[in-house]
Amino acid sequence: MKILYISEIYPDVNRGLGVWGGGEKRVYEISRRIAENGHDVSILTCRFPNQPVEETIDNIKVYRIGLSRDPKTGGVLETFFPIFDYVLKTAIMAVRLNPHIIHCNTYFPVYSGVMSSQIRDIPLVSTFHDLYGLKGWIDSQRSVAWGFLGHLATITAAKLPHNQIISVSPQCKRKLVVIGVPEEKITVIPNGVDLELFDSTCVEKKDNQVLYVGRLVNFKHVDWLIFAIAEVLKEIPDVRLKIVGDGPERSNLENLVRKLGLQNCVTFTGITATYDAVVRHYKESSIFVLPSTVEGEAIVLKEAMAAFLPVIAINVEGSGVLSLVHDGGNGFLLEPGQPSLIAKKIVQLLQDEKLRKKMGMAGRKFVERYDWNVIAKRLLRIYLKLNFHT
Repeated sequence: MKILYISEIYPDVNRGLGVWGGGEKRVYEISRRIAENGHDVSILTCRFPNQPVEETIDNIKVYRIGLSRDPKTGGVLETFFPIFDYVLKTAIMAVRLNPHIIHCNTYFPVYSGVMSSQIRDIPLVSTFHDLYGLKGWIDSQRSVAWGFLGHLATITAAKLPHNQIISVSPQCKRKLVVIGVPEEKITVIPNGVDLELFDSTCVEKKDNQVLYVGRLVNFKHVDWLIFAIAEVLKEIPDVRLKIVGDGPERSNLENLVRKLGLQNCVTFTGITATYDAVVRHYKESSIFVLPSTVEGEAIVLKEAMAAFLPVIAINVEGSGVLSLVHDGGNGFLLEPGQPSLIAKKIVQLLQDEKLRKKMGMAGRKFVERYDWNVIAKRLLRIYLKLNFHT
């Protein structure tokens, strides 16, 4: 089959570009495995500075057109023309490529996918990672106008004609059903993890290192974690926090670190060029903390579990982390907005090696069912079924 993936961001690990979040990582991991199964795979994505318009990577043809994202942060450009230009040009190219299946990664790619699939009568699959809701969009954009437009674009994208919608978690599926998407069109296929890569990476542990991996945006609440580390420092003087990722909140977070006098124990790595390097950060750490209140599912939690790390996450209704973290089993689920509680659990885990290892083992056992190879095969069965019926 000829399979076309449309995603605003497609990681360019050779140049260290576009490795921002879990959504694009999902496309990256699945597309490579589908290509390895002998299928003709193409990617339509944004073109960031210093990237060629077209190239072949790991037997995948990558086409880069337009730019709807901020090159520095990966956030959506808050201006209409580049987004409209990206959607239109991508739709035109998709029509030219004429694949057997189009699979879109939300949200703007869905508009391109719908246009091209309708013109060519091609089955359309779209993945939805989460629905923020109006308040979530306004909070994330810090603007009523742009928040409303983001919410409207998301709801509209979900209600457009799809042959199949993929939800990464049961929580996201429920949100899609609530807004009127037919339940029979939604299949839950969760995110995965590269267990082979984790198991083949050997790194020396760094005592008392706490890790965060993800975008630096306001709803991830990395500031809560920084405040927590300031409290942990009083009981564990050699605690260290490593923050892996980048985003619009980075300068604010760096200012907070300076204000609290934590420069010697908090490290910002920025965007990590390769996934191999990200795995090394996990393997050298002791605890993983995700203080985010908005998560479709959270690949980073599965990656932490693959590295035998206990995890700390936030208990928010509708969050995908609720399907992953079993409070007191493989980690802790904490109420939002309480850095002191995060600090308490970090101290508990760092001081109790037995508990740390027990939770790490429980997490690893849980995540072994989510290998990317298994996830890719589940999607391939959907592609084959749709292609057979057209």
